[in-house]
Amino acid sequence: MLPTITVDDKKCNDPLACRKCLLICPSHALGLGTKVGPRKFKEIDPDQFMVAGVRYEKCTVCMDCVKVCPKSAIQVSFLTEVKK
Repeated sequence: MLPTITVDDKKCNDPLACRKCLLICPSHALGLGTKVGPRKFKEIDPDQFMVAGVRYEKCTVCMDCVKVCPKSAIQVSFLTEVKK
């Protein structure tokens, strides 16, 4: 079962300056992206960057990203299936 990595964008409001979760993740399960997509030869407003889980299959659930986040913006969990 793959973990679910959730990053609250309202709490994580400056991922370019912080980057602690990106630097500490041993399996690089988190990635930095933008809310506007790629913009060739155009500058992107720093407010448009965000951290997201991108490689769920690589996540080892070490919880280092959760521990190091100064704003408690990251949650790692497993979805549980409801049995009928």
